[in-house]
Amino acid sequence: MMDNNIFLLTSSHSKKSTLDKAYFQHIKNLIQTLSEEDEARWEIYSIIIEQLINEGKEQYYTEIKYRISDGENPNEVMLDIIEREADTVDNVMWFFKRRIEEYLEEDYFKKFLL
Repeated sequence: MMDNNIFLLTSSHSKKSTLDKAYFQHIKNLIQTLSEEDEARWEIYSIIIEQLINEGKEQYYTEIKYRISDGENPNEVMLDIIEREADTVDNVMWFFKRRIEEYLEEDYFKKFLL
């Protein structure tokens, strides 16, 4: 269960800020209640974060932490960031973009059709 997702659960610095603590607690609580399907979604989010950090775009990690900790839909957060980087993303990131769009569609149908 998500043991390898260090980018979801660790701070980008050694000293934990209030944001880091709030984010960590939010993610910890969330992961404990995830279904198998939702766990796969968070695996994708972690890969996206890892990709951004590897590209030297650590500022997005902080933004993601703020927005998710504030209760924003993680799909919308990730999609917004990918779309802002549209000129520089590779094929893998475009695959993740499409997958997140599918998550949004699935959520819409679940919300209004079930």
